Amino acid sequence: MKTDFTQRKRAEESLRRSEAYLAEAQRLSHTGSFGWAVSSGRISWTQETFRIFAYNPATKPTVELILQRTHPEDEAFVRQLIERASQDGKDFDFEHRLLMPDGSVKHVRIVGHDERDKSDEIEFVGAVMDVTAAKEAEERIRQNERELRITLETIPISVVSTLPDGSVDFVSQSWLDYLGCSREEILGWGWMKTTHPEDLDRVLSNWQAALAAGEPLEVEARFKQADGKYRWFLNRTVPLRDGNGNVVKWYATVTDIEDRKQAEAKLQRSEASLREAQGLGHMGSFATNVSSGVSVASPELLRIFGFDPGEKNPTVEMFRERIHPEDRPSLLEMFSKARNAKTDYEIDYRIVLPDGSIRHAHSVGHPVLNASGDLVEYVGTTMDVTEHKCAEEALRASEQVARGQVEALTQNLDILATAPAPENLIGQMLGTIGRFLNAQSVVLWLLDEPNDSLVLRAAAEGANFAATDPEHPLIKDPSSWKEDKVLQEIVFTGAPVVCEDVEHDPRVSSAGRDYFRSKGAKKLLAIPTLVGGHVKGFIGIRHGDRPPYRRKEVELAQALAHQAMFAVQLDQFAEQSQQAAVLAERNRMARDIHDTLAQGFTGVIMQLEAAEKAIEHRRPKQVGEHLRRARGLARKSLSEARRSVHALRPEALKGGHFWNALKGMIKSITVGTALHPTFELQGKVDQLPPVWQENLLHIGQETLANTIKYAHAHKFGTRLIYDPKELRLEFSDDGDGFKSQNRHDGRGLAGIRERVEQMGGELKIASSRGKGTKITVVLPSNGDRCCDIQKESDHEV
Repeated sequence: MKTDFTQRKRAEESLRRSEAYLAEAQRLSHTGSFGWAVSSGRISWTQETFRIFAYNPATKPTVELILQRTHPEDEAFVRQLIERASQDGKDFDFEHRLLMPDGSVKHVRIVGHDERDKSDEIEFVGAVMDVTAAKEAEERIRQNERELRITLETIPISVVSTLPDGSVDFVSQSWLDYLGCSREEILGWGWMKTTHPEDLDRVLSNWQAALAAGEPLEVEARFKQADGKYRWFLNRTVPLRDGNGNVVKWYATVTDIEDRKQAEAKLQRSEASLREAQGLGHMGSFATNVSSGVSVASPELLRIFGFDPGEKNPTVEMFRERIHPEDRPSLLEMFSKARNAKTDYEIDYRIVLPDGSIRHAHSVGHPVLNASGDLVEYVGTTMDVTEHKCAEEALRASEQVARGQVEALTQNLDILATAPAPENLIGQMLGTIGRFLNAQSVVLWLLDEPNDSLVLRAAAEGANFAATDPEHPLIKDPSSWKEDKVLQEIVFTGAPVVCEDVEHDPRVSSAGRDYFRSKGAKKLLAIPTLVGGHVKGFIGIRHGDRPPYRRKEVELAQALAHQAMFAVQLDQFAEQSQQAAVLAERNRMARDIHDTLAQGFTGVIMQLEAAEKAIEHRRPKQVGEHLRRARGLARKSLSEARRSVHALRPEALKGGHFWNALKGMIKSITVGTALHPTFELQGKVDQLPPVWQENLLHIGQETLANTIKYAHAHKFGTRLIYDPKELRLEFSDDGDGFKSQNRHDGRGLAGIRERVEQMGGELKIASSRGKGTKITVVLPSNGDRCCDIQKESDHEV
């Protein structure tokens, strides 16, 4: 007995512990249990079930108590389930709401299982679970999902998600609307057909790499809009990982960046245009932070300062070191004043490059202030004005040389027009050369061709026009010039020779070097004197210390030497003719030269002065116009100079025939002009008297001069016709023409008429506005003096 009692006590104790454990487990899980005998209506609840239904455990549970707690909206549904379960005895599992006395609502799940006894009576056992927390959590999740979906559909960014393998499983509606596709068309890998063909390979390659590495991806690509147009989008994709670090999902945002791309492209074009403009204009830009001293420079500015744009930006100190030491203090002082006053600055300075070369720069700076008025930085531009500076200096030098040329030539022309005797002309002209070139001495040597030696024709040292030096090597031995390479070069090339260092120039003979050393001469300029293209001698111009000879100075010396040769030819002409006739002809030519060349060179000076002013005001277009006018005037004056040369006794008439001399004269004067000459000869020409040849040559010269000056013609024709009865010389042009008058005494025609009348001939003039002019000289033929000249082709150009 005692043993049985003990065992029973132990069993009861174990049962109590089990029931306690079960009650605690039901409390923790909010799950109660019940038993329901359908036939008797008896219902049993556990303590947790009473708590769920909020009934006192002393209350006897019934179906009506259950229905009383059931939410009114769920009561009919619950009653129907209870009735059906009591009738068919089948298991049930349903959820419904409870309306608690305090007005709160609980969600419960009731699960019942049919347990029939031996009498086959229906009896259910089951569980009542309080699922309120789970239902609230589900509702929150559903609400969050609704809010998330609304957010995804309303934000301007589209959202896509993919499975771990990269296939799309979700697409926001905004992205579908943009693409104009259904969700089914995009899911998986269907999105590829909407990608721009030029971007697809790049996008797939980056996407596959991101999938393999499990790393976030950011890529830009173009996608096709519903209307067929493409726009740029930024795709940012990140992985979602589980607790073990495995990727379980990919989420991507798709942002429209078309406007940004357009702005970037526009900015790139603008920057490219700016770089191109800065490169073409040799202008760079900069921004310098005042407090930190950090400077940002454009590529062109770096190039101006001799830095490589591809390397790291140089510091302000590195820029400062490139500024010429003489200009650095003034530049720093100006910048300091501008910074203290918060004002603009503008300054010119020099830059010394690593190779030692110098550049000229022009900088303009502008202060940038913040809202408080504090100076933040300076921005500005720096222009490489080296070419402009060099052009200014070259133009000023050219203008000075041109002014000197005109003044010197004008003086020589005045000498030609006023000097009483030819022998004085040469000395005065050499003196002019010496003054304008600031020379120690100027000497004219002429070739004595029969003796193959040089003869001193004239010399000038300062105001002494007859200075001679018996110690000169050419005075001691006039034929020694053939051993002097400088003189050989002049005679054989007909070009000026410059010796910048007489002491070490290998072309200078040892005798010449010793002589020049004794005179303190260190530089020599030798200008050939030409007649008819042949070297007749040279002018030697001697200098001490001086800068290197400039091209314009050599040109000035050539022009003055040409004028000096005029004087030599006039002197020779005076020796061969009567003094009165020579003086009259010389004065006429001198006045003619003076009136034409002086006027032309004065015009050149005016245009160069106007160009200089335009440079000062930085008006390059006007500079070009003035320089073009100056060139035109210079060419016209050159044509006049050539005409003046041929006005002297032509050398061609000494050894040639009149027709050849006439053609040579016309060709030499028109070369380099817009006037195109043609020639035609018919018949065999008599050997004309020398006076006739000279007169006809002057008539041709005067007619050609009138055409160049006044006709604005493109063609000038010369035709010589000879038959047994008469000689006819015709000059015609296609220029402006003029209105015929009773007497043709204008435009120099009086001189032509006088020459024709002296030869007993007839002058015919035909001209009309816009149809050109034709001048015909008719002379009686002299058949006894026919020369054997073969008939030339009908037309010779």
